[in-house]
Amino acid sequence: MHFLVDYENVRNLGMRGTEFLLSSDCVILFYSDAALAIEQRHLQNIQRARCGFETCKLLIKRKNGLDFYIASKAGALFGAEQCRNLVIVSNDNGFQAVRDYWQERSGTKHRVALSESIEHGILTVNENSERANLIRSYRKTVDIGQFSAAYQERQRIQRTLSAAFANTEFCGRLSDIQSILEEGATPKVIYLDSLRRFGRKGGQEVYRILKSCKGLKGPFAKAES
Repeated sequence: MHFLVDYENVRNLGMRGTEFLLSSDCVILFYSDAALAIEQRHLQNIQRARCGFETCKLLIKRKNGLDFYIASKAGALFGAEQCRNLVIVSNDNGFQAVRDYWQERSGTKHRVALSESIEHGILTVNENSERANLIRSYRKTVDIGQFSAAYQERQRIQRTLSAAFANTEFCGRLSDIQSILEEGATPKVIYLDSLRRFGRKGGQEVYRILKSCKGLKGPFAKAES
């Protein structure tokens, strides 16, 4: 996919999503003296992706100069059959005319999507891919109060486990122990997971300490009630 970025318009916010770029993508950055700097992380993401990358600087300052550059590049790419779909990353409503032109002239052969960022552009074209699904999962909203309560509870469990295993040989593996507790739906599952991670002798000891911990909610509390 080609991303034509109106960088003078969107700046670094428009580069959001560079971490999802693939080697088959191409990012073309249109910029001017008014916007010469970019956050280094975006360039590093582009390097990691090993995608195509071009820059096009405005030669002479003119009204809507970069807009005409971008529209011309879209025509050149489609005319040379170098891509079928592209995303124009800009907040400029004028690019709707470019989208309408190609939609009317070529139907489904060539399509232009408009987006405020690279990330949103991947979703705008309705791409059915692992990266699109990942972006959708990241964008799901979460109730702040519920997250806060769960976070505080996890912190409490960390403190409880830290105290329980402080003077044992397992004190350096508290993250594993907490994972056993969080993933275990029943005491039996916790017991078997302890054996798997720590061996028979170590696992039995970890399980014994967990079972004797006061204030731990979850499978042990359910078993006792």
